[in-house]
Amino acid sequence: MNNNTFSAGIMAAETLEDLAQYLSAFAVKELRTRLFDELKQHVEYEDADQWAVAVRLCESLAIVGWGELERVDAVSHFNGDCWNTRFINGKNQSRFREGSWSKRKAGWVLRNPSYHLSPDLPDTPGHDWQRYASVDFPAVACASLPSQRNYQAQMPVIMGMYGSDNPSCLAMNEIRLALMAQLYESMRPAQYGENLEYFYFTLHGPAISEESPAPHLKVANYNANQRSFSAALYFDQTLASWSPGQQRKFYFDSLLAAIDALEEKLRKRGIEYDTQAFRADVTAAIQASMRAQGE
Repeated sequence: MNNNTFSAGIMAAETLEDLAQYLSAFAVKELRTRLFDELKQHVEYEDADQWAVAVRLCESLAIVGWGELERVDAVSHFNGDCWNTRFINGKNQSRFREGSWSKRKAGWVLRNPSYHLSPDLPDTPGHDWQRYASVDFPAVACASLPSQRNYQAQMPVIMGMYGSDNPSCLAMNEIRLALMAQLYESMRPAQYGENLEYFYFTLHGPAISEESPAPHLKVANYNANQRSFSAALYFDQTLASWSPGQQRKFYFDSLLAAIDALEEKLRKRGIEYDTQAFRADVTAAIQASMRAQGE
């Protein structure tokens, strides 16, 4: 079977069950190699059609198994400003091409793509969005940008940070990075359920020439369409005068309070999600982070 016929068979499968049945006719080891060779031709997709092929190839590899290769999932996501497509591994790290998209009259258009190094293609270096900033990619008329249906559950906690380079922000960022490392070890995203993909816990520190509010936690709503929950932790310059233990306690207590708020919001709306297991795993990560600091 030539490559065109092989690819056509993959794209013709409408459901994951149809896709699995089509793939079952091939020997797994040879099939895996063939799928990844085909994926390598699409990891730097230039239009929505090429992205759709990459999605289907990643779905196929998820079915047959990635073997010794690093598994990545091809996902599209609306980030609040525009649609984004990327390949992500099990630690929510980007691989290969990542791009933003504009919806025009002629169709979807890729813009300002970047590239992230992959251990399976080590000879292709990463680059930022500026390399293709002036490139006009082709428009493709389609209803939406596909996203992998059999993707692996990701660690849901996303902790961003805003603020200037000052002692308070530096202290909180150090806590943030140490905790994130522990969360990737402790969290079991596949165990909690499907109704929460993103738990945003964003730090807002003092910025230059701006008056910052007193330290406090602000909780937003649960977004059912995006399966996301947001909370923001605000702090000012006074945090720099606290002891490291007080800083960590403020951070960790606020994070757990945000989880409690999530649990209450989901309960009131009758939405199923194992927030107790979620909280237990976050607590385990907090305890591991504290032990690393000798507490």
